[in-house]
Amino acid sequence: MAHYRFNRHELFTQEDTSEVLSIIGEIREIYMEVTTPAFESQLDNLTNMLYGLFDGYLYDNVLTTAASIVVLDIILIRRIEAIVDKCTNDILTNGQSVTMV
Repeated sequence: MAHYRFNRHELFTQEDTSEVLSIIGEIREIYMEVTTPAFESQLDNLTNMLYGLFDGYLYDNVLTTAASIVVLDIILIRRIEAIVDKCTNDILTNGQSVTMV
């Protein structure tokens, strides 16, 4: 699992930050409904990758991880994809950078 760095303070709007938090909240709701350890582990892993966005880390497998979790609906996956696309485009355009905390 590789990662790429970006400056979240420069890239994310308040709406982007709210969207990531909303996605994480929806994943937590799904987590509460899921009883199998395999899904719980996958959801934990995805949630950690999404929290990494706040520190300016884009994990290269965040989207494939989301798509592999069958309890996630396509709308939620597409919302994750939109955030990943924004980060990826920034990294490709401006190169990697660091979020100052």
